Amino acid sequence: MIFPAPGELPWPDLGGANIGIAHATIATLGTILFVGLAFLARPRRSTLLWSLAFMGIMVACYGYLAATAAESEELRRGSMGLLMGAPALLWSGLRAHRKVRTYAWVSAIVAAGSILALLAPGDSAWFGFAYRVVFFISSIFGVLFLLEWRRIPERSERLLWPIVISSAVYALAGVTVLIGALFTPLSTSEAFASTRIFNSIGMLVYMVCALVSLVPLVTPGTQAIESGAPQSDWGRFVGTARERLERAAARDASRWALLRIELDDAEDLQAAGGPAIFGRLIREIQSRVIAVFPTDADIAIAPDSAVIVLISRPEAVIRELVRDVLQRIAVRDPAAPITVTTSASVGWASVATSGYDLDALLATTAEAAAAARAQGGDRWERVTA
Repeated sequence: MIFPAPGELPWPDLGGANIGIAHATIATLGTILFVGLAFLARPRRSTLLWSLAFMGIMVACYGYLAATAAESEELRRGSMGLLMGAPALLWSGLRAHRKVRTYAWVSAIVAAGSILALLAPGDSAWFGFAYRVVFFISSIFGVLFLLEWRRIPERSERLLWPIVISSAVYALAGVTVLIGALFTPLSTSEAFASTRIFNSIGMLVYMVCALVSLVPLVTPGTQAIESGAPQSDWGRFVGTARERLERAAARDASRWALLRIELDDAEDLQAAGGPAIFGRLIREIQSRVIAVFPTDADIAIAPDSAVIVLISRPEAVIRELVRDVLQRIAVRDPAAPITVTTSASVGWASVATSGYDLDALLATTAEAAAAARAQGGDRWERVTA
């Protein structure tokens, strides 16, 4: 993230080389931490894209440091242009987390276009205008990141607030910078010199916020509550569900539906009983679900502790089953691992409205369950379009 400052201000000389070394060191540590804690723990497309974003920031820091040592204005501008593509990768990674098309190539286009736009003006007066335009274009991905954040089930998690707030500030800064071009035009050399410290600090703030927010988002044992369910059970469910949905698609069978049943106040329950006891509670909830649904329904506990049900029944029948299971979950059981009154939120998506792709159904039901929980919980939300 790059925060510009008005040109012509007499910023103090903080030592370009020394502060560049500090920035490069922090960027390197941040990249190592994210790759080690997130990508290696969960090697998936989202963590890969986010790791590439951190690596791009690190390379830009070293490029800037080399430019300071060599007194190369071209390398400085090239490093700044490379930084402009990082927000697009963060946005693409969040789309990958949501299991939708990522458009990761947009980041390369933004970075390459920014580099060319910053190098092309040379020493002319157009450099300040070019800088403001590319900064504004880059800040658009802060807005897009916020839009994607609103669509993920984890949007209510407190640990996401740092990246959410920094993205909002980034988007606001982009608009301010573009409007400021009308009143405070930047000269060529002073523009870069004045904004250098703010570019580095702003980028590091954004990087730290991304590290704090995105690592817990994808790391097991944080937001994803450990249920203790064997991963092999979930793997078998996924394989069986995909096979059933493929056969249903071939026959154009439209009565299949996927349900996501997740406890309300799951974090509070986990904090009260600990991961082991909470895992027993989730398995108890699963047993109540099994007792309600017919024997031909496929039921499993997802890695994030939601109970997933794949069933083929008419809509009216499924509605009665959902009502029944919500009533059973809300009954306090003295023998349960945690003796509190529980409630659940249910996301419901049918193949008629959401298609036969299992990943799409899982993502859609997660959004629906989050919407039901946002309305107070102990209810279901059905996807109708």
